Amino acid sequence: MPEKPSKARTLNQYLDPYPHFGRLREVGRVVRIQTAFAGEGWLITRHEDAQSLAGDPRLSVEDRHAGPELQCRLAQFKFRFADCLPETMLVMDPPEHTRLRRMVSREFTPRRVAALAPYIEETVHKLLASLPPDATADLVSAVAEPLPTMVICRLLGLSEQDATHLSPFISVLTELPVDPEVAARVEEARDAVWTYLSRMIEEKRRKPDDGLLSALISAHDDEGQLTDTELTSMAGVLFAGGAETTTQMIGSGLLLLMRHPEQLARLVELPELISSAVDELLRFESPVTLGLIRYAAEDITIADVTIPRGDLVFVGVATANHDPRRFPEPERLDVARRDNPHLAFGHGPHYCLGAPLARLELQVVLSTVLRRHPHMELACRPVDVPWRPSALRGPASLPVRLGPSTAAR
Repeated sequence: MPEKPSKARTLNQYLDPYPHFGRLREVGRVVRIQTAFAGEGWLITRHEDAQSLAGDPRLSVEDRHAGPELQCRLAQFKFRFADCLPETMLVMDPPEHTRLRRMVSREFTPRRVAALAPYIEETVHKLLASLPPDATADLVSAVAEPLPTMVICRLLGLSEQDATHLSPFISVLTELPVDPEVAARVEEARDAVWTYLSRMIEEKRRKPDDGLLSALISAHDDEGQLTDTELTSMAGVLFAGGAETTTQMIGSGLLLLMRHPEQLARLVELPELISSAVDELLRFESPVTLGLIRYAAEDITIADVTIPRGDLVFVGVATANHDPRRFPEPERLDVARRDNPHLAFGHGPHYCLGAPLARLELQVVLSTVLRRHPHMELACRPVDVPWRPSALRGPASLPVRLGPSTAAR
């Protein structure tokens, strides 16, 4: 029997929140919802609408379009991503968004991402080698948390020591500031990350290398180079977006496979399905659950509902990814699913720039773990796995029994 949502927990903290989203989806294409941090907002529930509206200029990512009451609620807990990482393309509309994305895309190339594959595989093997096969191991703290931060540091040209220093602060940035105490912790983490990355940028100016951070420092176009604030914000986005979201993807993906042992066995038997499996895991359990945050820059009418200018809007991700109008048998996990236009990475102009790197990490982690430990299983009941009280959905820990290791490379 599905768990009933409680005011004490957000939907991100339930093993299976999707029946609740399914009920909302059947209420209508757009429904009024209550959020934990900003009062009421609107949820776009169906895939066709969500895909269309994700890139609709009437829905802005800039919170200057929020109405006066919403501005007050956001300010109450300082929940403004623009304050955490100002002058980043995540909180900019075109044309500024277009300028920044174009400059970063020139350096954040598929070739640069592909070159990380050997390092990712080697690191996963090292992390797994330290785990006891005959005892319970936590794959979140052992693999899902350290790996993405180490990979982002490698990408930027930073050290593993930098990864160790930054990791605790990065996870705090995605906490939901539902009270002043949490908001203060988020602000402290923001300041720590900003100070550290600013110092790293100054070091790379003096001693450039072949990492992405040095490349971004020298990047320029007809309008000039990236400003110091833009550089620091971009590095912060790569950490907060690239590391923390990938941590949740890895944890959720491993949990899903162990909850569906027949699909885990299928993937062990047919490793060539790894690409489609990654997309199916992302569809089923996206780290962004409720939706992509937008603000209505003008009145918008969907079906017979008008969203007033200034209101908060969530372009639904979980609801869209489980929409039976687009995905046959959406509650059935199928690692061989082919037609899979999920919205885990968004859609339109703000489609996740780091999607190729996240996919690569997931593919390497899942392939390596299953090759080394094809008989791994959960060491607790699925319902007892704790979920993070965060803006991102993912398990806080993942106790498993790995079983004998093949130690295959």
